[in-house]
Amino acid sequence: MKKILPYILYLLLAQSENATLTLYKDGTALVKQPVAWSIPAGDSYVTWSSLPNGIHKDTPFLNLEGATIISQRFNDNVFTGIDYFNKLRGQEIQVKPKGGKIVKGTLLEISSGSVTISHQSGIITFNRAELEFLGSKNKDMDLPTFNPFLSWDLNSKEEKVIKGELVYKTNNFSWTTVYRLKMLNEEKGELVAEAVISNNSDMNFEQTTLQLVEGNLNKIDGFRPRSEKMSRPSIASVNNFSPRMNIDELGDYHIYALNDNHDLESKENITIRMYGPLDVKYVKTYVFENSERRQKEEPLEVQLTLSNMEKNGLGISLPGGKVEIYSYTQKTGLEYIGADNMGQVPKGQSTKLTSGRAFDVIGNRKVLNYDRQRKSEEAVIEIGITNNRTESVDILLIEHINGDWIIKDESLNYKKEDASTIHFPLTLNSGEVKNVYYTYRKEWK
Repeated sequence: MKKILPYILYLLLAQSENATLTLYKDGTALVKQPVAWSIPAGDSYVTWSSLPNGIHKDTPFLNLEGATIISQRFNDNVFTGIDYFNKLRGQEIQVKPKGGKIVKGTLLEISSGSVTISHQSGIITFNRAELEFLGSKNKDMDLPTFNPFLSWDLNSKEEKVIKGELVYKTNNFSWTTVYRLKMLNEEKGELVAEAVISNNSDMNFEQTTLQLVEGNLNKIDGFRPRSEKMSRPSIASVNNFSPRMNIDELGDYHIYALNDNHDLESKENITIRMYGPLDVKYVKTYVFENSERRQKEEPLEVQLTLSNMEKNGLGISLPGGKVEIYSYTQKTGLEYIGADNMGQVPKGQSTKLTSGRAFDVIGNRKVLNYDRQRKSEEAVIEIGITNNRTESVDILLIEHINGDWIIKDESLNYKKEDASTIHFPLTLNSGEVKNVYYTYRKEWK
């Protein structure tokens, strides 16, 4: 006969404490829950019923020291009204409509929308939404289980306290990164990174260690974490600021381990500072992007280039996320000027952010001439840029040309970026107007 230990009740009350949650960006999480049981010598039986909805049924396993695991069972035969009363078909039940009297009859059929019974007056079907209750006097039914649970058959050579770690994967958890970039001038700003963590499960986690994974999950299927605490080298202090996390690499992934423990309640979002404020440098450029015969006049896009290097106040792995961009001056204070999405930026790489359009830097593109022959095509392009700002600005003209082409008669040196893109970089002083001309030619057989 299996021994139900008196210690189980205590463990169930403390079950959500001191777990480690590793959150992935696909909505899944890896839960590592410490466990401890006092067991007798010989065979024993223990259970664990604090499991969130969304658990992957094939993933739970127990790392245990001091005892042998004979078998593990997962039972999710939890109580539902329909399942419970389906077992009573052919037996007498009680039905009470709202504002009516109790009706007794033999249960014939039950669904989410209706209940059908056989009554002395005939067959009656009730709308479940109009019932106050369903009842049964059957005392032989097993007591219902309201939560799924895991159970193990264990064996120990002696009476002892055993410790271990329950590990499983589950859905209903997510995280993302939100950055706030405060532009102080044309070259420098302050950057803050925060993790927004969501618990959409039905379980609370208290004093939880949080780990956030950035990376593609298509290689994680065979992964089982070590039960011991991993040693994580701390990232170097940036701008004399100690970050609130450690960064470790696991294969192709980056793991951001938050230093402090946190409570994560059911259906709750929490925002946690990852690092910052960091004094960062960027390059501000006004961009005018077009292709072939397109003609338009519009303000230029404002683009910020951040190089992820220590000399620019960074040099750390930046997870992907949303970047909220603000402008700050002594006169106007903090003002919101736009937002952009940023992909993961490894150390040493760069990212470009677009905050919006500068209405005082205007671009005007015209096709001055277009000549198409049977085996050739030629166009003359004029791009005019006007700088109405009080300071000089860096401009980047991006032109896209498809097919087999050459550039001739250009008024400004260009850089060929790829097979269909050329760049014209230039600088305009305050109040300056500049026109750039070039001719592209295509030929085919």
